[in-house]
Order: sequence, then C-alpha cells, then structure tokens
Amino acid sequence: MSNVELRTRAWFGDEPLTIGFPSTWKIVEVGPQDHPALTADGLREGLQRPIGSRRLSDIAVGKTRAVIIVDDLTRPTPAAGLLPVLIEELLRAGMPGRAITVLLAGGTHPPASAEDKAKKVGHHLPAEVRVLAHDSRGELVNVGRSPGGLPLLINRTVMECDLKIGVGCIYPHPIAGFSGGAKIILPAVCGVETTRMMHDYLRGSRERGGSIHTELRREMIAVARTVGLDFIVNVTMNHSRQISGLFAGDVVAAHEAGVRAAHAMYTVPFVPEADIVVADMYPFDTSWQFAQDRGMWPIEYAGPEASRVVIAACPLGLGTHELFPVDSPLWSRIARRLTHFRWADLDRPLEKLRTMAKLIRQKQHRLIVLSPGLKPDELTAVFPHAQWFGEWPALLAALQARHGDGPLTVAVYRCAPFLIPSGAAELQPHTVNH
Repeated sequence: MSNVELRTRAWFGDEPLTIGFPSTWKIVEVGPQDHPALTADGLREGLQRPIGSRRLSDIAVGKTRAVIIVDDLTRPTPAAGLLPVLIEELLRAGMPGRAITVLLAGGTHPPASAEDKAKKVGHHLPAEVRVLAHDSRGELVNVGRSPGGLPLLINRTVMECDLKIGVGCIYPHPIAGFSGGAKIILPAVCGVETTRMMHDYLRGSRERGGSIHTELRREMIAVARTVGLDFIVNVTMNHSRQISGLFAGDVVAAHEAGVRAAHAMYTVPFVPEADIVVADMYPFDTSWQFAQDRGMWPIEYAGPEASRVVIAACPLGLGTHELFPVDSPLWSRIARRLTHFRWADLDRPLEKLRTMAKLIRQKQHRLIVLSPGLKPDELTAVFPHAQWFGEWPALLAALQARHGDGPLTVAVYRCAPFLIPSGAAELQPHTVNH
C-alpha cells in the first residue's frame, strides 16, 4: 500500500488521518508550500514590524477601550496562540486587561457558544479580558450608509471601543478573492440586512483566489475606515493549521502583503490526467456547509470519467448559514436574488448565469464522500448522487471495484480550500458521465 498522511477534524482534535492506496496506483500529492510554524517570538517580531502603520503599542497609547475582533470557528485561524502576544502589546501601552474585549465575529453565522469561544481563544488570556460573540440580530448601531448604499448596522461593542483591531487568516475566497483585511468588519460585525445587501448588490471577484481590487473589496475598506478599524493582524497557515506567516498593520497595506504571500504559498499545479481526484477539505471540514463552499474546485475540474472523492469529517454535520442554508432548494436562492434585483444587474447576466450553472452542476456530481460526522441521508439530501462512507477502507474498496488494481493516477489535494490551481482561468469544469 502507498499511504498519504492528512489531518482531519479541525477544532475537534486536529487529528492525523492516513489514507492508503494500492502500490500499483501512482499517487500525486498536491498541497501548500509548507513553511514552518512561527514561534511566539516570531509572532512578536511580526507585530513589532507593522506594514503601513505605527506599532500597535504606540497606537494604543491614550486609548480607553479596545476590541480585538476575531473570526469564528468556521474559519481556521488559530487565535489561541496569537491573542496573548497581541494583548501584550496593549498592556505595554498601559491599557488594563479589563478594558480589552475579544469579540468572536462570524457575520450572520449563529453566535459562538461558550465551547466555541474556548476553542478559539484558548485558556491563556488574562482573566479580566472579556470574550463576547457577535450576533447579527443583536445589539447594533446604525452608522448611516456606505458609499455603495448599504445600511450600516454595526455591532455595538465595536462602536463603543476607541481602539479596534481585526484578526483573521488569508486564503482564497469565492467572492472576496481572498479572505482577511477589511472583511473582519464588513460583513463580520454587521447586521443581517447589511450582509444580505452586500452579497446581493456588490460585485466581487470572478473566482476564488482572484482579484481583491473589486467593487466589493472597495466597499469593505470604506466601511472599515468609517467604523475606525485601527490595525489588522492577518496570518497564513501551513497544512497543519499552524501560523506560518504574519502580516500586521494597515487594513490595506498589510492585507495586500499577506495576499501576495498567500498566492505564492497556495498556488499549485492541477493534475488533469488523474483517474481519481481526492479533495481533502481540512481545515474547513467542521461542517459540510463550509467544506463544499471552500474546497470543491478539484471536483469541478476533474475529468468527466474521474472518480471524485471528498474527505470532510464534519463533526458539526451539515452546518448552517443565515443567508445560504446548505439544504435550501436552489429555486429559493434564485427567488431571493430576484427580490433584490436592481437595474445595474443587467450589465452582468453572464456572471449570474455562470453562478447558477455552477450550483446546478455541483448537485449532479457523483461524489464519493468520507465523512464520519454526516449521516448518509443528510448528504444525499444536498448531493443526491453521492455515496457516503464512514471509514476509509470501505471507500477504498468502492474505488477498487470501479478501477481495479491496474495502473492509474490518483491526485490528492491536501487542504483543498487553501489551494489555487495555476492557470485557473483556463481550466474548464466537467460534468460526470457515469
């Protein structure tokens, strides 16, 4: 047997996972360039050398209340090792711990539970530091309208603090091009209607890992400036979900530097000749909702006769999203877009058709899914042609039944949600013929 070592169950153990194949099969492993994890001293050094900004400890002098806005468990940012170093900078400026709030911000996702908070921030923060969760239907402040006309309903705790710091990670994003930067404000700490209109009205990138110089990103930056975001700390990660790069400072300059590094780290070759394509969804494998949204690209581009394998532990099952429920009928999403139609949408009908075609095509994929956390009927409710497996040996037996033990090529895309295929614009999605 030829073994490939992966990881699984982000936030719920981050455990090793071994998948094996017959020795007669050619295995091609594709994954991010793996830089070593930064030590605590390495994190401090990054904070002390901000990009396009004064040092955080200097910005914090004279401030009375700080909020550190952190993404939630649907994002893989390992904040527990970063927050103590960040709080050191504030304490150095003379800010007492009781004046510091850590806010888990998930936009319209359900507010973080006590267990979620503990997983995200760890157990090494000063006892007097508060840890709260954003609620998109909770205490919000109306701060007017954005340049693009969005009603700006912003988390009250954020608006009541005079020092605002955003923490997140940088990876390819299907709408924003890349995550990170001003996205920690819009939509992460906004009300549900602000976020809904942002998705429906603003034009983003045409592809994941694409341009960050879009109408959507310009609006995000403008809103972050309006809200008063003072400083960001964005990170890149290796395949073990460890911080391997840190980009701190101005919301634009630091983010753009991080995007350049992420693009170099995560751009990989595609293996068009693969008979079996394996998309490993770690570290977005907490639920099917975000696994399918972030890492399906190898499945989309696989050859028409290839077997399409998805690995996603899904300890939280299907998952949920206020705006885009994974189990909502396709027609309901189309109807919602029509209710938010505007005349400016007429200039991009092909873009909308491509989006609809992608959603329809994905439903037809004959996926072979390894997901101990999903129930078979949950999977087939959203992908009716999929096969569910709870253990790798049974899944491998299904592959062998189809392909035999003769020579063939298997492409394993480690951490597929992080990866960007080189020449993505030239790749064409395929439908299945079997």
